[in-house]
Amino acid sequence: MIESLSLGPVLFSAPLALLALIGLPLLWFILRATPPQPRSAELPSLALFEDLAHREETPDQTPWWIILLRLLAITLAILGLARPVWSPPSPEAAEGQGDVLLLMDNDWLAATNWSQRQSAALDVVSGLDLDRGIYLLPTSQSSSAEPLANRLTVQEARTRIRAMRPVAWRPDFAAVTEAVSEFDETEETIWITHAQAGDGHEGLTRQLVDDGPVSVISIPADRLIAIEALSVSTAGPVLSLIRTDDDESRSVTLTAYDENGRSVASVEGQFASGEVTADVEFPLPEDLQARISHFKVLGQSSAAAVWYWEGASRTRRVGLLSGSSSIQPLLTDTYYVKKALAPFSTIFEGTLDELLAEDLGAIVLTDIGQLPEDSLATLSGWVDEGGVLIRFAGPRMAAQSDTLLPVQLRRASRAFDSALSWDSPQKLSDFPDTSPFATIPAPANVVVRRQVLAQPGPELAARTWARLEDGTPLVTADRYGDGRLILFHVTAGPDWSDLPLSGAFVELLRRVTLPSRELGGMTVSAETSLAPRFWLDGFGSVISPAGNARPIQHDELENLHPSAIHPAGVYEGSAVSLPLNAGSGFTPNAMTSWPGGVTLTSVEARTGEALAGLLLAIAAGLLLIDLIVSLILAGKLSLPSRGRSGAAGVIVGLSLVGLSPLPGDAHAQQEAESPQAALNLHFAYVPTGESDLDRRAERGLAGLTDILFRRTTVEPAEPMAVDLETSPLDLYPLILILLPDSGMEISAQAKERLASYLRNGGALIVDTRAGGSVRSSGSFDPRLADLLDGLDLPPLKRVDEDHVLNRSFYILQGFDGRFPDRPLWIEDTTSENRRGDGISTIFISDADFTSAWAIDQRRRPLFSVEGGERNREMAYRTGVNIVMYILTGNYKDDQVHLPSLLERMGEITDGISGESSSGQPSDLRPEGETE
Repeated sequence: MIESLSLGPVLFSAPLALLALIGLPLLWFILRATPPQPRSAELPSLALFEDLAHREETPDQTPWWIILLRLLAITLAILGLARPVWSPPSPEAAEGQGDVLLLMDNDWLAATNWSQRQSAALDVVSGLDLDRGIYLLPTSQSSSAEPLANRLTVQEARTRIRAMRPVAWRPDFAAVTEAVSEFDETEETIWITHAQAGDGHEGLTRQLVDDGPVSVISIPADRLIAIEALSVSTAGPVLSLIRTDDDESRSVTLTAYDENGRSVASVEGQFASGEVTADVEFPLPEDLQARISHFKVLGQSSAAAVWYWEGASRTRRVGLLSGSSSIQPLLTDTYYVKKALAPFSTIFEGTLDELLAEDLGAIVLTDIGQLPEDSLATLSGWVDEGGVLIRFAGPRMAAQSDTLLPVQLRRASRAFDSALSWDSPQKLSDFPDTSPFATIPAPANVVVRRQVLAQPGPELAARTWARLEDGTPLVTADRYGDGRLILFHVTAGPDWSDLPLSGAFVELLRRVTLPSRELGGMTVSAETSLAPRFWLDGFGSVISPAGNARPIQHDELENLHPSAIHPAGVYEGSAVSLPLNAGSGFTPNAMTSWPGGVTLTSVEARTGEALAGLLLAIAAGLLLIDLIVSLILAGKLSLPSRGRSGAAGVIVGLSLVGLSPLPGDAHAQQEAESPQAALNLHFAYVPTGESDLDRRAERGLAGLTDILFRRTTVEPAEPMAVDLETSPLDLYPLILILLPDSGMEISAQAKERLASYLRNGGALIVDTRAGGSVRSSGSFDPRLADLLDGLDLPPLKRVDEDHVLNRSFYILQGFDGRFPDRPLWIEDTTSENRRGDGISTIFISDADFTSAWAIDQRRRPLFSVEGGERNREMAYRTGVNIVMYILTGNYKDDQVHLPSLLERMGEITDGISGESSSGQPSDLRPEGETE
């Protein structure tokens, strides 16, 4: 297939469209045979000619200049569809007609605007002479020498470019430099780059300059956000974000997903103006953290915007070593520790050497006072590398202890319940605010009868995580290298305290076994081999590993980063899971200056100026002139008197077009002020003064209107903006209010009219759009106070699973918007609060319905939705149910006649024999009718 055609300085990218020019002569004869439409006129004198004989006359032909005008318009349209480009040869191009080396960055940095890069490459290739060969070399691939062995034609290069996809690793510029240094078949190099330097970038540039002229087309990776690290705090995971630009402050939404792709939680972060980094914390309970598989930055199509959370720092792998033994296992300290750890950990038992051979995040020692010297040194090294050592006191530790403790201990223990003690057993004090236990309520029924005491010192307060009512430490902790030492000053069993018998013991161990190391800091034995479970492409989508994929060996773990051999993804071995994340350790390094010999150019400079848009615009203008002229000749458009007829006709025609009603907001606003608004069903929204928020409301209701029109018998017209103080509110079945971030206040007159509207059966939907933040779903947004005050509303309640809203059209299990499964608040229509027919007139949610509903003029979604298209479909169903409930009421909730209907159905079924199912004569009289 012919993909391009060059005619002198003009290049046609779609030359097959030129075949339509063959039909122009035929069109000439067709137009000549079609006369213009005659003008009609009635004169009284025409009655005198009724008796004259009729003579057949041949109609006049269409004027030649009209035919020429139409043929010119069609010719320009055909030429425009052939996509012509004005590309006169430059002096440099005339001198060098050799082959071209086309470099193209195809790593994940190029994924954000990949289509733009592909289009630029296709245009550059199309602008080359057909006789020139092309060597297409992506900078990110396993072998740079292989493309340099294949000389491509222009058509072959275009096919290869269309098939290219971004990859999930950074370029190996050193390998590209080595391949280019041994290659001298080209006279010119064109580099389409994202202008982010990396290792070896400077060497590659020098090598290209030494080989010949270099033209660089820079298409920066604008507004790219990457996740470059993850750390774990006591409250939850903390993601470190980095971006490529720092011009202005910018908000960002991150979502955590489970391994099935379902959304677990979302939080919002903020880049400050002038800052390229931001930390976003997920304050989640441990049960939700255990479900998280990966995180993603919403609105970013890049592998670096995805972070998989796997490995030793995520999985609770805890070793257990006890210094005591008993013939009664239920009385040992390890029994209580294992019971407390079982819900969230995998527990390993054995000798210290056996435990250190495993990939463990934490080790628990119960009543081991002094370790042997060799074991102490080995265990100290393990903690220093990032391990967590948790120790419990006991008689052995009270007698003697080693140095692997967070604090120095006094000899012997302190007893509260002995015969020689004046002290009574102590209860726990509230946990300090700086402690990881701060959010755990201190158990009131736990008492401590014996403990080991820490030596007083200036650092003791900072190392205390829990203390008794008299101030003595109960749990102390300290950093040790990259790891952590934690000491419970009581036994792990109930001998010294009631703590192991309480539910708080489980929560305390859940907090202390959090990993001290950051993600990826794990040890793998020399025999371990990690095979890929899945890979990521440059867009961040999961793909299957190649058939010849190489596993990661033990000696490759040091400074391991995604590469062509080991792309970003998740790798697994025996009891080990290792993620390779594309954005790990990424630091932006934009190229602001290029060395001499490099020419910064653009796609237009390489390919010429596109003429398609200009030709199509001229063709459209000629057709408009033809339309106006045809109307004038047909007498459909009256002309002013002499002198100004031609100019006035054109001006009037253009004015009519320019003043015609426009779609969208302007048309809706004009119709809203017209009495015709009462003739159609319209949904309304209240403008807030924020253009982005008002557009979101208008397009959200437009999307809901479209879904209702296509799926139900409800056929609404386009949504309208209303003024609560002046507009006729009763014309609209529902009014939507999107609450701005700063809240919304309305005047007393507007509140009075809105309250009257609600009393008369209108419906108000208020969406706070705050569902993405991790806040309690059982509390109202404080911004609602000013809006709802004065509306005379009954008490509100959260919609339960038995409410008719769950089945007014679709059967729903929850209410979804941009954020899934959010609460929906309506009037409490129980008997004591019931007003009117019991139908709620107000609906309050934070699910951001309108963002999920919003579509553009081509019915394409405008905003991303958590959970993907499945969740968008559930959001549409939620909107349909709310509208059907507002319009039809709760008739589906009225089941008072159901038993009678079922009984009569049985009687009708048996009515053929004249008897009911009970054997008695059937009585088919209508319900309520008596004999």
